[in-house]
Amino acid sequence: MDHAAPRARDWSLLPLDVLSSIFVRIGAVDVLMGAGLVCRSWLEAAKLPEVWRAVDMDKHEVVFAKCNVVLRAMAKAAVDRSDGQLRSFAGKLFVTNELIKYIVERSPSLTSLRLVSCHVHYLASVMQESAPMELRSLELYDTYLTLTDLTSVVESCPLLQVLWVQDCVQVNMKDKQALQAKFARIIGSRP
Repeated sequence: MDHAAPRARDWSLLPLDVLSSIFVRIGAVDVLMGAGLVCRSWLEAAKLPEVWRAVDMDKHEVVFAKCNVVLRAMAKAAVDRSDGQLRSFAGKLFVTNELIKYIVERSPSLTSLRLVSCHVHYLASVMQESAPMELRSLELYDTYLTLTDLTSVVESCPLLQVLWVQDCVQVNMKDKQALQAKFARIIGSRP
């Protein structure tokens, strides 16, 4: 019986398309936190725009461990690496008006935006100042916006189909119903 140790694998030799596929699965936060720094080929894969089409920074435990300035810098790095191909962004707590503007200005293909417990008081004006957006889904949880703000956002996003507003202090069920009635194209809004 041969008890020789298995040969070590050189993970740096994986093809870039395989590495980028792995990076998509582990997520933007983990790639930014170090997976992309392992070796030269991993860094090359971590810079491919397809890795950054979806950036989810609202469920990762690092959101609670890092300071907001670091999280905003990470989000900007992810947006920059997407090279205009970012399609989905989710952020929690650390997202500001300035960061939303940064994302919107550099992400013409953005179709989905989820904000959780973010203080983005000028979301409507940021959306109105940007070019017509591809945004089709907007989810807002525990975010301070008024019915007027939400109406302006919907008006500036002509392709919006899903609007999910939950636990927003200034928006009640009657406001949600008024939005649904005014914008019949928003077929997927949830109470």
